[in-house]
Amino acid sequence: MRNFLPSIFENPLSAILPAVPYAKEKKVDCHGVAIEAENLACSAQPGFPLAFRDVNFSIPCGCRAALIGPNGSGKSTLLRTLAGLNPLTKGTVNLLGVAPQFGRSRIAYLAQRPQLTPFFPLQLRRCVQMGTYAHHGWFEECHHGEAAIDKALDLLDLKELADRPVHQLSGGQLQRTLLARATVQGAEILLLDEPFAALDTRSREIVESFLFHSQNSFTVLMATHDPAELKRFDCILELNHGTLKTLHACAGHPHRHD
Repeated sequence: MRNFLPSIFENPLSAILPAVPYAKEKKVDCHGVAIEAENLACSAQPGFPLAFRDVNFSIPCGCRAALIGPNGSGKSTLLRTLAGLNPLTKGTVNLLGVAPQFGRSRIAYLAQRPQLTPFFPLQLRRCVQMGTYAHHGWFEECHHGEAAIDKALDLLDLKELADRPVHQLSGGQLQRTLLARATVQGAEILLLDEPFAALDTRSREIVESFLFHSQNSFTVLMATHDPAELKRFDCILELNHGTLKTLHACAGHPHRHD
């Protein structure tokens, strides 16, 4: 179905568009493990060498987890695999108790450098509204969500930019827009590929407040290169030389973010 989506964004299209659910999901609140991988092996693209093998980890619901490792270690590949965008070579992945393709409205993935088709006439507010498509589909008329959109714009300090075309946004403004869209979507798991890389100081403060506020119950797995940031995370996973190890595990609730 993804091949029939409108060409709003250049590849990877799935990096910022909400996935279209294959079927209505039975939503069950997360009280245990949010993300679980067993004996996972995957390559960046079919036919490429394995980026990692025999990866095993679990992340509890509500945990903020950092994914670290040198460039080329497979962090982006792992995030895309967890999002259901890369096929597995071996092993299993479960998010909120199901395979990624069966829980897509509950998962939001943000690529490190989402690319926009130049001058496509899409306003910031409508980009955020796309978060509702994960629930009612692309071809159903939406009769709800405006209050949720307003709340998300306020939360990410975007209300004054609501009418701006997305191709005129800065990198930081775009990242905040995509997080606002994930909020409207009601995503319970955020898979983020170095979201701070393009942020100025103000945007970083806003995004940090959003991601680490104790009132936000979502689970976060975020690739990062910033050692100073690691102290804020509940869990640290290191991917290097094709293997993954847990440097610091989530100790349970309540977590350390505030």
